[in-house]
Amino acid sequence: MKEFNKSETITYNLMSFTAFKSLFIFSLLLKAPQSYASLKEAFREHKYLREDVSTDTLRVYLTSLKRSGCVIEKMKKPDNGKYKLVSHPFELKISEDQVKGLIKIYKIILKSADFSDIYEYEKFINNLAVFTKNDTLREALEKVSVLKNINKNVLEELIKYSKQKLKITVLYNSPRTSQKEIEIITDSLNLTDGKVYLSGIGLEYNKEANYLAERIIKIVDVDLENKPKIKLQPITVRYELSSVAANTKLADYEKIVEIKDDSVIIEAQTTNKFDIKRKIMEYGPCCTVLSTKDFREDIINTLKEMRAAYNND
Repeated sequence: MKEFNKSETITYNLMSFTAFKSLFIFSLLLKAPQSYASLKEAFREHKYLREDVSTDTLRVYLTSLKRSGCVIEKMKKPDNGKYKLVSHPFELKISEDQVKGLIKIYKIILKSADFSDIYEYEKFINNLAVFTKNDTLREALEKVSVLKNINKNVLEELIKYSKQKLKITVLYNSPRTSQKEIEIITDSLNLTDGKVYLSGIGLEYNKEANYLAERIIKIVDVDLENKPKIKLQPITVRYELSSVAANTKLADYEKIVEIKDDSVIIEAQTTNKFDIKRKIMEYGPCCTVLSTKDFREDIINTLKEMRAAYNND
């Protein structure tokens, strides 16, 4: 430790040769089958080792791993010469009760966490299922996953670009007009009613909009040069919510401004008209819009259109 504190450099004097190199080989075998050639290359390129090792030396380390309980087999065609780690005594085992616990936590996170937390937890569960080769965990996650219908490569890109608030062009599978390209100034990804949406400013109409992530087929273009400067004016909506639904979780842009005996009055200030309208419609008869006049009329007209659709049936 004194030597390390003085030079802040890892040297051979600080290593247990056999243990460190055996563990290094073990980590490589965990990732993929290895040949003697690929192991030698890994030793040469290692940050601290940087050395040439002989085939006989590698055999010693493989033997050490086998003696510790690892089952290592030499592969046949078409991977002649490669060694595969079949099993090892350090494998993590997940019981059925633990699988249920992990899925229960996931369901709790879905109700209260930000999308970034949901995404990271689901990614963790997926990696855990792969690492432990646990099909039960993978299948359990598949049943409740909110990301299963989304192209994972597209999702990774959306997360990256929305953090930077970049303007992108996506190929979108619209339910009305089929596939079309849409320009969006990205803002955030969020979970609503069990679906993942990309929020931003749709440049087709220059207004706030939400796009269903699973309908985004691919990202056609990204504007990395120019930072978008469009800014929307927020709207302030007030609505009264009966005590039946008064315990609902408020959004970040909402606050309670008055508490009555059997209801509460909530004020929402947002640029996302789509989101607040969807939320109010979900409340049904438990909710009455008080202001603004224009927003109230918009809700009334939507309800009339819905009623007319049912009357036509």
